[in-house]
Amino acid sequence: MTNESLTLAMLAVDADPAFLVSWWKPILVAIPFVGWAWVVSSIFDQDARRFLIAPNVWNPVHLAMGVLALGVAMFFPNFLIGYPLMILILAADLGAYAFKHNASHRVPADLKWSMNLSQIKEQMNSRKEAKLARGVTLGFRGPNGLLTPPERGTPEYDVRIAAEALMIDAIGARAARIGIAPGSDGNYNVALTIDGVRRHADPLPSDRALAIIDFLKTAAGLDLKDRRRKLRANLAIEQGATSKPLRMATSGSSGGVKMTIIFDPESQVTHQVEELGLTDKQMDELKAIILQQSGVVLVASPPANGRTSTMYALVRDHDAYTQNIQTIELETSASIEGVRQNVFDPMNTDGTDYATTLRSILRRDPDVVFVAELPDVDTAKEIVKADHERTRTFVSVRSDTAMTAIQTFMKAAGSPKDVADALTGVVAVRLIRKLCENCKVEYTPQPEMLKKLGTTPERTKSLFKRGGQVLIKGKEDVCPVCQGSGYFGQEGVFEVYQIGADERQPLANGDLSGLRNAIKRKRLPSIQEAAVYKALSGVTSVEEVARITSSGSSKKKPAAKASKPAATS
Repeated sequence: MTNESLTLAMLAVDADPAFLVSWWKPILVAIPFVGWAWVVSSIFDQDARRFLIAPNVWNPVHLAMGVLALGVAMFFPNFLIGYPLMILILAADLGAYAFKHNASHRVPADLKWSMNLSQIKEQMNSRKEAKLARGVTLGFRGPNGLLTPPERGTPEYDVRIAAEALMIDAIGARAARIGIAPGSDGNYNVALTIDGVRRHADPLPSDRALAIIDFLKTAAGLDLKDRRRKLRANLAIEQGATSKPLRMATSGSSGGVKMTIIFDPESQVTHQVEELGLTDKQMDELKAIILQQSGVVLVASPPANGRTSTMYALVRDHDAYTQNIQTIELETSASIEGVRQNVFDPMNTDGTDYATTLRSILRRDPDVVFVAELPDVDTAKEIVKADHERTRTFVSVRSDTAMTAIQTFMKAAGSPKDVADALTGVVAVRLIRKLCENCKVEYTPQPEMLKKLGTTPERTKSLFKRGGQVLIKGKEDVCPVCQGSGYFGQEGVFEVYQIGADERQPLANGDLSGLRNAIKRKRLPSIQEAAVYKALSGVTSVEEVARITSSGSSKKKPAAKASKPAATS
C-alpha cells in the first residue's frame, strides 16, 4: 500500500495516526483486559459453576463483551474516547454478573458480594483470622465479636484446643449441660447432662480446668478477676455455617471456681402446652384451669425436671396482646414476645427483697403473673394476699408431686384457709426419657409384670426396652442415634388437678388426707400412672418408669459413669 493510499484510508475513518504507532497504547489496553480476563476465568467461572448460575450462558456473554470492548479500543476513531468506553464495557460485564450473583437464591447471604469498604475490610480481617485458625475447629463469639485464635504452638492455643475438645465431645454426646467443678482429689470433675441424666466425663487437672474456664470467660466478656460472685453471660460457638448459643455461669465455692454451661437454652423451654406430654384428660383439666383466669396455680417439679418449660408453655398459652402478663425471675431462660419479664438480681436490688418486688408487680394490676421462685414465707404471704379475682398467679414450687407442692405452699403461707381461698389448681411434672426409635427392643413381658402395671396379656401383647445397639452389615454396633444409651429425648409426665369446692373444704381445714381423697375421686392420672401409660404405649421403658417414680428418685445423686450400650437381646 502506498503512502498516499494509507493516508486516505486513515482520513476516511478520521483516525489518529499515532494510535497505530504509539507503544504505550497497547499496554494501556492490555492492563484492564488482563484484569478482566483473570476475574472472569478465576472467580466468575468457578462461582457460576459452584452456585449453578448458568455458566453455559455467562461464558459466551463474557466473551462477547470482551470482543466488543477490544473492538471499541482498536477501531473507535478517537482513542481518548474509545479507551474509557472499553473500560466501561468491561466493568459493565463484571457488574452484571455480580448483580446476578447477589440476586440468586442459591447464594447464601454471607457469601453475597458487597462494595462496602467496611465490609471488605471485615472480610480481609476474617481471612487473616481464618489463617490463624488453621487447626482450630470452632469459633467462639461473645459480646465483643469472634475471638481471634492464638498463634499455633503457644500455651493459649493449647487451652483453646482443650476447650474445643470439651465442647465437641459434649455436643456429640447430645449433652444439654456441662458442669465443671472442683473435685476432692485435686482435679476438676466434668459432668454432662444427657436426656436429664448426669454422666461423668474424664476429669481435668485443676490448672487445665481453670485455664479453660478463664478462656470461656474471656470469650464471653466476663471479668477474669471476679472469681467469687455468680457471673452469667451468653456465648455462641460456631462451626462452619452453624451456630449454637450457650448460656454460661461461673461462681466461687470453697474448693474453687465452678462453671455451668447450658447448650441452646431457649430451645429447651420453647414448647407449646400441647407438646409437653399430657394425657387427653390432663389436657382438658389444664385448659379448664387456664380458662378460669383467677386464683393461684402451683407448678411443681424437682430441680431440672421441666418446671421452667411448663411455666413458659403456660405463659405462651395466654394472649399477651390482650392481657397484661408479667413474670418475676432470677434470670430469663427465653424472651417471650409481649410479656414483661422482670429479673430479680439479689446483687443489684438496693436492699429490696424478692417479696417486696413481687408486691410492687401485683400492685400494677396485671392480669397474669408468673412467679418463678418461692424463696421465703414472705413471698408466699404476698401471693395469698393478692386480688385473686383480678389476677391469675402461677407459682413455681420445688416439689415432687402435686400434694407435696400444696403442703409446701401451705407451710410457707402459714394459713390453710388463705391457701384454700387462693388456690385454684396445681400442676406437677417430672421428665421421663423416651426410648430411641432406632434401637428400642420389643419383648413379651411376664404376666406378673403386666399385673403390676395394671394391665393383662390380652390387652398388652408386648412392651419395649432400651437397646443401644443396632446391626450394621450383619454386626452389632453402637446405635448412631442415641450413642448407645438406648434413649433419645425427654417428655413430661404430669399430675394436673383443678381445685374446686370439694377440694377446698378439706384444704381450709388443713385436712391433707381428706384433700388427697378428694383429688383421687377426680380419677385423673398421677405422675406414676402417667408414666406407666407411656411405657404401655411404647414411649419409654418400665425401667425408666421405676427410675423416676421410685422413692428418693428426685434427690440429688452422684453422677454415674457412662454405661456401656445394652445388648439387643
